Amino acid sequence: MNLKDEIIQKTCKLFKKYGIKSVSMDDIAKSCGISKKTLYENIKDKNELVKFVIESEFHKDEPESINFDKNMSAIDQLFIGYLAMIEFFKNFNMSFEYDLQKYYPKLYQLATKKRRKRIYEKTIENIKKGQAEGFYRTDFNLDIITKIHIVKIEGILTTDLFENDNYSISEIFKELFIHHFMGVATPKGVKAFYEKLEKVKDKI
Repeated sequence: MNLKDEIIQKTCKLFKKYGIKSVSMDDIAKSCGISKKTLYENIKDKNELVKFVIESEFHKDEPESINFDKNMSAIDQLFIGYLAMIEFFKNFNMSFEYDLQKYYPKLYQLATKKRRKRIYEKTIENIKKGQAEGFYRTDFNLDIITKIHIVKIEGILTTDLFENDNYSISEIFKELFIHHFMGVATPKGVKAFYEKLEKVKDKI
């Protein structure tokens, strides 16, 4: 890995942990163990660095983009994606999403479109599999339900509704996860879901 890529990688971690606005170029140089002069020899300014960070994220798999084992049931796939999302958000500061939306709207739009596409494709894939296995109902509009699910996820990432509460992001996503599943599940699916939930409760 060259120095520029290392700077982008470490900056990405800082942005996700503390938000974009609160992280200075001094903070980034210190985190990378280089001088500010060396930092500016590789990166023009903070705006360019934000752009590089977002572009680098486009080429990485996010929790929603896990390549599921085709032999797994839809419920097993759903739990793997959910647990990966919880792990992802353990070190994620919501300020990152706020700052990106407020100060870098064009990059925010690009990142949002990319994320929407990934979540949409994996959700559609999971629901179709679950329907074939008898875990999910078939009496709903698949496209609408999937897009509603995306709206809920984006709402959590952008709202300030929870800022005065003591809920962790894990707690919030757990409720979203259960709410989504119960909206599409058959009685067979509900039974299998709670059996699986009991097995992984220590990880949630």
